[in-house]
Amino acid sequence: MTHWWRLARFLWPYRRRVALSLVCGALGAALWGVELLLTFPVVTVFVEGKTLAGYVAEQTAESLRQTQAWRAALEGVTRALEDLPDEAGERRLQLLREQARSQRHLNAEAWKLWWLSWAETHLLPYLPVQPFHLLLVLFGLLIVATFVKGLCSFLQDVLASGVAERCVIDLRRMIFRRLLHRDPQSVELDSPPRLLSALTFDLQGLAHGLTIVGGRVIREPLKAAACVVAAFGVNWQLTSLSLLFVPLAAWLFHRFGQRLRAAVHRLLDTMARIYKFLEQTFCNLRVVLAYHLEGPFRREFLRKNRDFYRHSLKIVKVDALTNPATESLGMTAVVVAVLPGAYLVLRETTSIWGVKLASEPMSVAELTTLYTLLAGVLDPLRKFSKYFTTIKQCGSVLERTFRLLDQPSLVPQSPTPQFLPPLRHTIEFRDVCLRYAAADAGLSERTSALNGLSLQIRAGETVAIVGPNGCGKSTLLGLLPRFYDPTSGSVLIDGVDVRDVRLAELRRQLAWVPQDCVLFDDTIAENIRYGRPDAAPAEIRDAARRAYVSEFADRWPLGLETRVGEGGRELSGGQRQRVALARAILRDPRILLLDEPTAAVDAQSERLIHESLREFVQGRTTLLVTHQLGQAVLQYVDRIVVLDRGRVLGIGRHEELQETCPLYCQLFVPRATRAA
Repeated sequence: MTHWWRLARFLWPYRRRVALSLVCGALGAALWGVELLLTFPVVTVFVEGKTLAGYVAEQTAESLRQTQAWRAALEGVTRALEDLPDEAGERRLQLLREQARSQRHLNAEAWKLWWLSWAETHLLPYLPVQPFHLLLVLFGLLIVATFVKGLCSFLQDVLASGVAERCVIDLRRMIFRRLLHRDPQSVELDSPPRLLSALTFDLQGLAHGLTIVGGRVIREPLKAAACVVAAFGVNWQLTSLSLLFVPLAAWLFHRFGQRLRAAVHRLLDTMARIYKFLEQTFCNLRVVLAYHLEGPFRREFLRKNRDFYRHSLKIVKVDALTNPATESLGMTAVVVAVLPGAYLVLRETTSIWGVKLASEPMSVAELTTLYTLLAGVLDPLRKFSKYFTTIKQCGSVLERTFRLLDQPSLVPQSPTPQFLPPLRHTIEFRDVCLRYAAADAGLSERTSALNGLSLQIRAGETVAIVGPNGCGKSTLLGLLPRFYDPTSGSVLIDGVDVRDVRLAELRRQLAWVPQDCVLFDDTIAENIRYGRPDAAPAEIRDAARRAYVSEFADRWPLGLETRVGEGGRELSGGQRQRVALARAILRDPRILLLDEPTAAVDAQSERLIHESLREFVQGRTTLLVTHQLGQAVLQYVDRIVVLDRGRVLGIGRHEELQETCPLYCQLFVPRATRAA
């Protein structure tokens, strides 16, 4: 239920639409009760053979008689109380109860007389006396009430649908905003396909469910309530008998709800797994085709769809059971109320076995109206039970959605951030240890990525970071933009811990060129513009020239306005890397992070990238992760840091490391010698 209260925050901006929707629902419910109450004049006139004027006069006379009787009883009790001695405590209490009872009956008769007087003065003069003409008027009223009720239902559904869609859009935007402010590690742990499922399948189902909840689910209970209120007006004792089944119905709905909640959670998890399987299949389609894995993948996809079918069927079974169970309970409640009423009508009495069930003998018209009203409760309840599954599905989606919103980032913002001026002195990694978080408990036991690493880099220095695979090179780079935080130790820029600085302020000084170049499905110019969104076209062209992007883009008809396709598939690996470098050049950062920028490019692209970097790194603090230390790199690198198993194994220039670091010699000396 807490999740529904939290949803109210998203509904609040649309409170006027919600209020208007509720008004339409209440008006429609009232008209539903009016339609059923028209049974009373029809039966009175056409079954009992009375006129409405005669019925009102008869009821007025009876009410006056009852008023006189109860007034006399009240006066008698009052006199008895006055004559009662002070010590008669129990008798006094009994008389006080009788006095209160007489007063209640007097008030009820006064209220009834007021209604009868109002009907005689304001209603009967405008109704025809002839039965057939009266029937025409009643059916005309029925048609008008039905039309207005239908209009109210239409308006309520449209308003509810609009609010639901807007609310889901707001939820989707908030989830997206929270994900953008989380760290990459926690997003990867949540699994992008699962997040995609949450943003699409889950929220689309929520929009559909909220439309039903805001329209029909609210309207049907209001209709049932209108019928119950009207039934209380006809005979509150018999109506109360039918309500004895409400606790049993509530217990049944609770049990059904528990089963539905578990089934819906499993269904949503299964759909997330299907999204993940599809993503893995399509992203690795070449491997699937090359190794002729179509058959196993088809069978695995079939198995996942069967799981989805099995969980869906469980929901269908509970849903199918809810409707007949509700209808059976409702019909039993109607029978329990109507059977005693029929007994009262047939015997012309007001009580059964000494239990008073009516203030006066019931007429056939009153019994028929009571039955119609109680039966009128059944239809809304049956429809409500039909939407019960939808309500539970919405609750499960809301629970998952708010759990996703509440999940904290592994890289929290400081509540009291410090100001970070542009880098002037040093970047320091002080005794840094880092162990990646993992969703799987078994994976959390893996070796730390960094183990007590300490390193100082001077401002304006270009440092190459080398070492075997898995030694922590890319991890070290990721600490500066706070893609993750160290488990222990600290990363300092001019003595300021990066965890104490606003993320936007920190990342404003950085540019990052990854090994797997990331391009968006847009033009070359727009992909470069991501480095600085407010850049002028001339600045974009200059960055493209300096990164040698113009060297290939100018040969195409659209030049920099050429679209690169999804992931940059229209460009070669070297071309994509040059676009990424142009993006970094446009940003004009104080700190440049290069993660294997030439690992997957051809010799020509590698040469051009190094030529561009040789000029661009001047006056900047540059960290370059590389597996290749050719002469082109050694020309602009000031120092080389050798990592192994998350620790610094050696620091120095190429010539120094040849003498002091065996691992460096093993990895690079032959290659460097050949390059020389």
